[in-house]
Amino acid sequence: MKSLLLLFILSVGYFEMPNTDEYVCQPCGQECDNQVYSKPGMCHSCGMSLVKKSTIKFKNIDLEEMCKSIKDNPKVVLLDVRSSEEFSGSNNHVPSFGHFKNAININVRELDERINELSKFKDNEIIVYCSHSHRSPQASYLLGTHGFTNVKNMIGGVSTFGTSYNSYCLKKEFVTHTK
Repeated sequence: MKSLLLLFILSVGYFEMPNTDEYVCQPCGQECDNQVYSKPGMCHSCGMSLVKKSTIKFKNIDLEEMCKSIKDNPKVVLLDVRSSEEFSGSNNHVPSFGHFKNAININVRELDERINELSKFKDNEIIVYCSHSHRSPQASYLLGTHGFTNVKNMIGGVSTFGTSYNSYCLKKEFVTHTK
């Protein structure tokens, strides 16, 4: 009789499993990306939607790791998600800093509509960067939700290079914009 009652309770949905999902801010490159929530909603800091933590598929890397990837993997795809003016250095109102040679430039605001341009790279290592690492986490997350399997986000962005411009990698792979 007890087993029939338990079966009935389970079949009509009276017994609910506790929610064990963790939610985080849809990556925006700010400290709130590290805050963990127990239910969906909106981030209290930046206003982005909360997403299941398990949906974040990309890895954050620093400049040193990025340079190692460029050196070790000739098929690595560099994706610059800044505006075309920032990428080229033609915007006089926003610092450009420069860009990596052979990088693909797709503005993060256009990435969702242009994602098919990257489909041939779904299984390649893709390193996403921007100027301050606020747009690149958003783009990295978007790529992960579209089936890209090896996405890395360069933390800090190109604005943080400072004295790192002396590194061999940057001397060889980075085009500095000077004004």
